Amino acid sequence: MNPFERWDDWEWERAAQEVGRERGMKFEDWPVKRTPPKHPNREILHSWTEMQKKAVLSVVFFLLMFFASKGQDAMSQFIYSAYKGTIQNGDLYAQMNDMAKEALGMGTIGSKSTPVDAAMKGKFVPPISGPVMAAFGTMDGGQGKGSIHNGIDIGSSLGIPVVSPYTGVVIEVGEDAQLGRLVKLDFANGWIAVLANLGDVKVQKGQAIQTGDIIGTVGLSAPLKKPWLHFELRKDGKPVNPLPYLVQTAK
Repeated sequence: MNPFERWDDWEWERAAQEVGRERGMKFEDWPVKRTPPKHPNREILHSWTEMQKKAVLSVVFFLLMFFASKGQDAMSQFIYSAYKGTIQNGDLYAQMNDMAKEALGMGTIGSKSTPVDAAMKGKFVPPISGPVMAAFGTMDGGQGKGSIHNGIDIGSSLGIPVVSPYTGVVIEVGEDAQLGRLVKLDFANGWIAVLANLGDVKVQKGQAIQTGDIIGTVGLSAPLKKPWLHFELRKDGKPVNPLPYLVQTAK
């Protein structure tokens, strides 16, 4: 019989301690703790944000639907038939594309998936005239680390008058850490406008205003210190792209 098979647990532990003493180790240092092996693939997955994971799942789903639509086998036809039965428009494709863009910090986000209210299309006058310097739905910060831009920034010059896009009531005059000096207007039926990065403010809270009334002037009150107007339009508390709702001016 192998003599080592007669050792009980206590004898094995004592032998292990003797080996440790010969190598200069103290009893308190035994047993030696091993560093768990690293799993690079797991670390990559854990470092992903929720939006990046959603973007990958969206792309996988898109590819699944694409190949199912081309396949002739029964399984492909079943998957694609179920897909067509639940999705009646192309908004899903836009949403998947938007999520992928948001994860990468590029392009616009959400503007295509928000249907335009046809009744209010072209009803609002532009608060100022100028080029759009920052589009609706883009990322305020670089590399996908900023917040989503809930309005548009219209390029202008210091002191240019800013007018009300529609008839309504001033519901807020104040300061915002990101937007600077702002005025918020209520146009009724769930429509709210925010005009920010103002210089002078010509209205006060509770004041009734008409379309074209001067609200204030373009300023440098936002941290970015550039002479443009930040313009937000919201419907029932949800930001919408203002461009489809503005009166189309002659070019």
